[in-house]
Amino acid sequence: STIALVFLAAIKGIVGFYSGSSSLIADAIHTSMDIFTSLAVWIGLRLSLKSSGEHFPYGYYKAENLVALFVSVIIILSGVELVRGALKTIKDPVELEFQGLALGAAVFSVITIYALSQYKFKIGRQIGSQALIADAKHSYTDVFSSMVVVVAITGSMFGMPWLDSAGVLVISLIIFKLGITTAKESALTLMDAWLDRDSIERIRNTVDHIPGVNKVDDIRLRRSGLVVFGEMQVESAGEYDLKRVEMLSAEIEDAVKSEIPNLEHLSVDVKPGKISVLRIAIPVMMPEGLQSKLSRHIGKAPYYIFIELKDNKIMSWDIGENPAADLDRKRGVKTAEYLEEQGVNVVIVKDIGEGPFHKFHDSFIKLLEMPDDVEDVETLIGKIPELRVINSPTE
Repeated sequence: STIALVFLAAIKGIVGFYSGSSSLIADAIHTSMDIFTSLAVWIGLRLSLKSSGEHFPYGYYKAENLVALFVSVIIILSGVELVRGALKTIKDPVELEFQGLALGAAVFSVITIYALSQYKFKIGRQIGSQALIADAKHSYTDVFSSMVVVVAITGSMFGMPWLDSAGVLVISLIIFKLGITTAKESALTLMDAWLDRDSIERIRNTVDHIPGVNKVDDIRLRRSGLVVFGEMQVESAGEYDLKRVEMLSAEIEDAVKSEIPNLEHLSVDVKPGKISVLRIAIPVMMPEGLQSKLSRHIGKAPYYIFIELKDNKIMSWDIGENPAADLDRKRGVKTAEYLEEQGVNVVIVKDIGEGPFHKFHDSFIKLLEMPDDVEDVETLIGKIPELRVINSPTE
């Protein structure tokens, strides 16, 4: 892309000089500025492949932003010089020579830059480079500045030589906008600013709906060259073991990557949340309230009593029939799905197979072991603080 732009800038500059077209020379300067922006992307891509050193633990990504900031200053100064030249020539327009050649160069520029933009779009999507896609969008807008030159030269051919100088002013404005936008983005990135507030809200909403997340406390993102680094603090829906925390962190990172594809690293701090109200599911033989006799089978249990407990005191309870009790296959898994639908966060069982265990585990539902010496629900509720947590299948 950069090599093609060098070739294109040379053609427009040479033809513009010999034909006397100020707008073609201005467009050559504009293309020269694009060479620097393409080089900035190339430098960023090259540095992104370099391993982090002792002094640069976060990598060399921001070198691209430093280059872009330097380039933006050059772009703005070039725009100033173009405006000064255009204001001089607009009062005393010059008749163009080699008009056909100048028009051909301008048309060739439009076609080449459009082809380059599509090529960069294709490769950017292929390798997942947001910087290359952004550069492709920039190239696409450059097509319009080249079209301004086509119009200016065409107007000059039809006896309106002042259009050439007017075209320079239009291109100068485009160059100014490019320089200011690049400078602003580079400076803000170097200061770790994150301006896309909508993406923060989308991430918060997505992570809030992940099972096991109670709430999102804080989200911090910062761009570094081509990539994004992030930090998150979330409160889990209860206390979990290390394996569950790792699984939850990985799921959160995947959710953030769906919104920020060029996420390089996300640090997730999971703090255990205190559940104020426990909704406990207990398998029972008959629907006899708190005097119900316990069932020792998770899938074969005909009924489940659901108890809401706060500060070890019963707030309310209700009983539901187990829809999976009469199934021939996958009774345990189907029972686990039923209990998950009931919104429970604790299940008390005697034994549990691998299928239902992983179903509960993945849904962040805590499993407590039912003791052998307890026969009814009311007695079992009083022993909940003493019950052992089940951390693996028992069958």
